[in-house]
Amino acid sequence: MTNVSDTTKAPQGWLARMMDTDLFHSFLKSKVTVAAAIGTTVLFLLAFLAPLIAPHNPFDLASISILDARVPPVWMEYSDPRFLLGTDDQGRDLLSGIFYGMRISLIVGFCSVFAAAVIGISAGLVAGYMGGRVDAVNADR
Repeated sequence: MTNVSDTTKAPQGWLARMMDTDLFHSFLKSKVTVAAAIGTTVLFLLAFLAPLIAPHNPFDLASISILDARVPPVWMEYSDPRFLLGTDDQGRDLLSGIFYGMRISLIVGFCSVFAAAVIGISAGLVAGYMGGRVDAVNADR
């Protein structure tokens, strides 16, 4: 006999179904995993929102002044509050450089993983479909 309340349940959205899984509950149990996920999310947001968040644009040559070269961070003497982490030897803001550098590094990383996946999946499909000699190319190594 079926329970009437089970058949009349309203359909749930994808977010409610995801939050009802064992994987989500075990994820929330681990405080280290939650902290790492929050930290990773913050770094991704800083990287991809760099043009909006960064105090200076390191690619704008008109805004760079050689007179601002080697300014120390704000917690040291002779610092400038415009440059929280200081500047390099060409007068570029280090904090802005870190934000823009994270952005470029993440894009390069994702593109290389995508290219490796395309090549690997294609080679695996060809080897699996053709078999024989093509399948045995890596067998000797």
